[in-house]
Amino acid sequence: MSEKKKDLFDQFMEYISDFERRFDETFYSILSSFRVTRPSWDPDKCCLVPLVDIQEYPEEIIVTADLPYVDKEDISINATETSLEIDAKMRHPVRFERWGTVQREISFNCYHKSIKLPSRVDPEKAKATFRGGILRISLPKKISKQKIEID
Repeated sequence: MSEKKKDLFDQFMEYISDFERRFDETFYSILSSFRVTRPSWDPDKCCLVPLVDIQEYPEEIIVTADLPYVDKEDISINATETSLEIDAKMRHPVRFERWGTVQREISFNCYHKSIKLPSRVDPEKAKATFRGGILRISLPKKISKQKIEID
């Protein structure tokens, strides 16, 4: 069987998509040297990065994430001693029109955020609550030293 030839328009669109991808990779690698972060969305996966606040206290780390349009059952939280990952599916997609420099529209249907924690935590003792679209995760710090009694 012979492979169907792509028409000129399809070839042009592939070229433009490849150019955009390469431009983004180059642009953000340059910006990262100035400590500028990547945008808070991933159009390929239709995912938004939620707003997150991290507070470190002597005994624990509190992570708060803003997750509008999400139900508690659709949130997945995974933690290790050094990182936290939040995934959540939206009840309905959020749609933007006139997106970016090229006029197009896009819909987002989930949130994803990976966080490197400032201190080691005990993930087995972590607790989370979700109220009013706000996720609050309490991560007790891992005990790094313990007093030893002398006999």
